[in-house]
Amino acid sequence: MSKMDDDQLLELLNRKEQNASAYVNGQLRTERETSLREYYRQPYGNEDDNWSTIVASDVSDTVEWILPALLKTFSSTDKAVSFEPTRQEDVKGAEQATDACNYVFFKQNNGFLVLYTAFKDALTVKNSATMWRKETIETVSSIPFKNASEEMIALLLQDAEDGEIQEATPAPVINPQTQQPEMDLMTGTPMMGYTGRIKKTEKKTVIRVESFSPEDLLVERDWTSPLLADCPYVARMMRVNMTDLQAMGLSCDPSELRASDTTEYSADGDTRLFTKDQIDASTAFADSDTEDDSMAEGWLRVEFVLADKDGDGIAERLCVYRLKDKILKCEVTSHVPIATFSPILNTHRWDGMSMAEAVSDLQRLHTELLRQTLNNLYLTNNPRTKVLTDANWSPLANIDDLLDSRPGGVIRQRDANAVTEQVTPFAAAASMPMLDYVKGMREERTGVSRTSQGMNPDSLNNTATGRQIDQSAAMQRIELIARIAAETLLKPIFQGILKLLTDGGMEKLAFRLRNEFVEYDPNEWRDSYDMTVNVGLGTGDTQQKAAQLMNIYQMQTAAMQFGLATPRHLYHTSAKVIENAGFKDVDNFIQDPSKQPPPPPPPPPEAIQIAQMKAQNDAQKFQAESHNDILKFQAETQMAREIEQIKADAKLQETRAQLELQASNDQRDAEREMHKAQMDAQLEAQRLGFEKWKAELDARVKLRIAQIGTEQSGDELLAEVGDELAMGKANPMDQLAQMHMETLQMIGQLAQSMNAPKVIVKDGNGKPIGIRAA
Repeated sequence: MSKMDDDQLLELLNRKEQNASAYVNGQLRTERETSLREYYRQPYGNEDDNWSTIVASDVSDTVEWILPALLKTFSSTDKAVSFEPTRQEDVKGAEQATDACNYVFFKQNNGFLVLYTAFKDALTVKNSATMWRKETIETVSSIPFKNASEEMIALLLQDAEDGEIQEATPAPVINPQTQQPEMDLMTGTPMMGYTGRIKKTEKKTVIRVESFSPEDLLVERDWTSPLLADCPYVARMMRVNMTDLQAMGLSCDPSELRASDTTEYSADGDTRLFTKDQIDASTAFADSDTEDDSMAEGWLRVEFVLADKDGDGIAERLCVYRLKDKILKCEVTSHVPIATFSPILNTHRWDGMSMAEAVSDLQRLHTELLRQTLNNLYLTNNPRTKVLTDANWSPLANIDDLLDSRPGGVIRQRDANAVTEQVTPFAAAASMPMLDYVKGMREERTGVSRTSQGMNPDSLNNTATGRQIDQSAAMQRIELIARIAAETLLKPIFQGILKLLTDGGMEKLAFRLRNEFVEYDPNEWRDSYDMTVNVGLGTGDTQQKAAQLMNIYQMQTAAMQFGLATPRHLYHTSAKVIENAGFKDVDNFIQDPSKQPPPPPPPPPEAIQIAQMKAQNDAQKFQAESHNDILKFQAETQMAREIEQIKADAKLQETRAQLELQASNDQRDAEREMHKAQMDAQLEAQRLGFEKWKAELDARVKLRIAQIGTEQSGDELLAEVGDELAMGKANPMDQLAQMHMETLQMIGQLAQSMNAPKVIVKDGNGKPIGIRAA
């Protein structure tokens, strides 16, 4: 087989687009428009200005009551979808993939808003449309710096890849202590610093999940399943401009983009009916064409088609980016990244039914009954007036007075019977049972009942058990819708997210998970696991589920005694109780037993016997050692007692010896004091004698001097001295000097004897008998 060229591929794509759009923009669009008009309570077109124009709200009431239950089902837990491993080595990867995919859906993308949009589209206009894809985004961040030198700024630019200086203001560097500019020691000038910011631009690949308008979804007309993974042709029509194309890595001429509008998607048409204002026939799709080529708009087809482009006889899944008559990009892809969901499935059809269709005829009937009831009430309160006329049909009363319905107004008439009222009986009471019947039909069709909403005090089941029965019956319908959403919407989305993560080119995911910061590498996972979608957690009566879970917990606690339950079962039940209470952070309340280290394996029987024998020997040995320790303790205790007694006796003897020695010392001290007193007395007596002798000596010396002075005159004394000197005799003064010297020697000897150390002289018995110089 030959390869398919671009012209052949373009012809195939145009043909499939025409077949799909003929249905989507024909019958399906008409049904969607009707549902939207009824949801927004738009007039049916048969209204009379003079009568009631009320429109019942059955469609909007049904949609808005089902929507919260569906959202609570999937958003009340942080794991809307769980991946299950098929092999032992995939356990860790499956857990990481579960956490990462839920993080991508609920955190990186606004998962709640995605589900809200998808559910509301499906409930109102038959089906929803959700797409997931990779997108490269640029993140711009700002790094501030203050008083930085040029070298510091250069280092910051080196650390920040693709960084550039956004602003930099020079200023002298101020010393924080002296509050004076710091000086450059080399130049002697103030040092300059820069204050400003560095702009850092980072490119990051992320996964975008978005719910787009269902009217922009084209599906093979005869496709028989709401699952689009194997559909031969699926396309999304995207309204883009030249800037959007460049961000997607596509390029074309602005004229080609403007020419890509088709009749169904013309900017001049009025076929975009997905807001209340656009439903009005007077509001057309805005013409956004402009002379600016960068803002030129058109329709881009993102098509996923099965075609044998390479001519090998096997059709490959191709992803084609195409304008009306130009292929911009064509590549082989692994799956169809689009999912659709309908609350009521039509077997063997890809498009189902909406809840708006289920109550559409009831809303029309309800509207007619309300209008007739109000019209009858209007006629009853404002009856018609009959006016009597003459033969020429001239009224016998003043018409202006009749048209003036002011209270207390005057009516002028020429005949007493000219004006009468045509009384209309109030028959609206007969329509009340019919209105209740219509409401009952709506409740049976949708499962949304007044009892389940807590709004019907007159219900026959107005008891606790009766209300639980009504709520359970009503929630069964909503649970079925939730299960359909899980299988046709949530599963494909999360499978697609996992495929995009494992296709390669994704950075590691770093995020906070249950109060811990984790980092996962998607390249370590497989591209598919078994999957479980957690539906039903947020549905039903919360108190009833809590009671059921507590009963299960008690049953599991009792079953643990027989090995029928494990701590893992108790943890799972406890986690459901916490989630049912509205808390997502289960790990903040209880710990997963699977995260605890596994217990060591049990020892073999031989080891147990050996351990038992060893334990017995150890017990016997311990008993013997204990007995020996007791005997040893008793002997040591006895010995210690004897030693203590000996020490006590020795201490007593030592104390007695000390007391005797102290008494002896006291006696000796007393005797020593007495002997000292005696010696002091003797010394005092000797001192007094010495003083007396000294005084006498001084007197004799003075007397002698006087005698010498009187016996001889000075001349004689000098002559005698001279003669003695001539004869070699001593000077007469020598006698006086000699006497004086002798006296001084005696005094010195006496003083020396008084100041010299003394020795106590004792007899043979040790008693002191005198004192002598040392």
